[in-house]
Amino acid sequence: MADRRSQTGLWTGLAPLRSLAPIWMASSLVLVVLVQQDTVPQDQLLLDPYSSYGLPWYTGLVSSLGVLGWTSATVVAACAGWLSRVVERRAASEMFFGGALLSTLLTLDDLFQLHIVVTKHLGIPKVSFYGLYAVLGLAWAIHNLQELRRSPYPVLIAAGSAMVTSVFVDRFGSTIGLDATTSLVAEDVAKFLGILAWATFFVSTAKAVGRSILVSVAQRSADLLPSRFQATVR
Repeated sequence: MADRRSQTGLWTGLAPLRSLAPIWMASSLVLVVLVQQDTVPQDQLLLDPYSSYGLPWYTGLVSSLGVLGWTSATVVAACAGWLSRVVERRAASEMFFGGALLSTLLTLDDLFQLHIVVTKHLGIPKVSFYGLYAVLGLAWAIHNLQELRRSPYPVLIAAGSAMVTSVFVDRFGSTIGLDATTSLVAEDVAKFLGILAWATFFVSTAKAVGRSILVSVAQRSADLLPSRFQATVR
């Protein structure tokens, strides 16, 4: 199919900058505040950890890849939710947007280690975070059960199983006789596999929904053609 987009003129091309301007202004304000404060050294806020502390470049490699996995799932779910809403597929839209919100929460927690930081400073048990995520995940799954039945839900079950395994090892690794190193490896490997499954679920589901939307649009377009052309198009 030919690309029918026309070239963008100079002034037309500058129009999107109107939406970029407030984003830059807000981000610049946050950066100015971070640079001007004197509580935390600026290099700790701006530089990569291995640059600040002389650590190898691969420090935290698996953790960083995990954050990328969370982020990929979030972006894909949000985009698929928007597309589903545009074509008025409400059930799919709710499932994707709910998944995007849950994935955003998990991304922020993993990136900033909220379950550790909040536990340390406010005294909230870490298990409370696990319980919160479990409740939110179950509520999302139950609310979107019909839509999930049309998705590759075994991948989602695999993601949940891996996450439960990671939490179990974190809480009871020493109880079942695992030493510190084995417990750490088992916990993080299970968590990483769970993240990969979570991202795979949303990518696969978004692909299936997108294909369904394209087929539906093609069929509607064909219905508008004279009858003698419809068989050829289909």
